[in-house]
Amino acid sequence: MHHVTLIEDDALVRKLLEKYLVQAGWTVNALRDGRSVVEQLEAQPTDLILVDLGLPYLDGLAVVEKVRAHGINVPIIVLTAYDKPHLFATVRSVGANDLVQKPYDQAALVERMARALAA
Repeated sequence: MHHVTLIEDDALVRKLLEKYLVQAGWTVNALRDGRSVVEQLEAQPTDLILVDLGLPYLDGLAVVEKVRAHGINVPIIVLTAYDKPHLFATVRSVGANDLVQKPYDQAALVERMARALAA
């Protein structure tokens, strides 16, 4: 069973996605912001990180940078409602592996997560 750390500030989105991921066979550690992500990852290692771009306190890009700066090299997928042409290049430049636009199909997201782990 794979473990995912989900960082999403919208409580409804977080709960629905967490429920879907658990049903799909994942163990989920859900956080509402990224302030304690490194401590969480050190206490409970993860196989993959899903992080929303628009978070309070630290945005998703800052979370990715913080995780990478601490030498955590698991795949990271950024989730966003923003649709800007340069965004994919930007998230890749800070160390994320993929970008998924909201709204997304949950089954397709799980497939992308599995591909990220296989890469």
